[in-house]
Amino acid sequence: MSRAALLQGYLSDCRQAMLRPGRHDCALFAAGWVARCTGPDFAFEWRERYRTLDEGRAALAAAGFGSLTAIAAHHLGAPMGWMAAQVGDVAVVIEDGEEAFGLVGGAFIHCLAPHRGLNVVPLPRAVRVFRP
Repeated sequence: MSRAALLQGYLSDCRQAMLRPGRHDCALFAAGWVARCTGPDFAFEWRERYRTLDEGRAALAAAGFGSLTAIAAHHLGAPMGWMAAQVGDVAVVIEDGEEAFGLVGGAFIHCLAPHRGLNVVPLPRAVRVFRP
């Protein structure tokens, strides 16, 4: 199955889920995608361990990851610029001054929006991109 078809299936599975820290937030959304692509779930130990985004950020910091970019680099390697992005890559965007993960879907990034579920933003909003 192509990576684009795999992504469409994953997005379809996530379409109805609303943002819920610790259960379905940007980090767990991206980690779920990476698990679907590669097998291991790097976020297993984080799932349902926090109830707010601030608690999630604090847990990452306590584990030595000062940012989402840091944990992505730890698991996925060196980041690329958005111009090298391919369908299915994990993108880091800045939302309200905070890093958030999304999934590259061509010329746009699929991301989670509070109270709306899946949303898209233009690909050039990516500040870093990682390839699972």
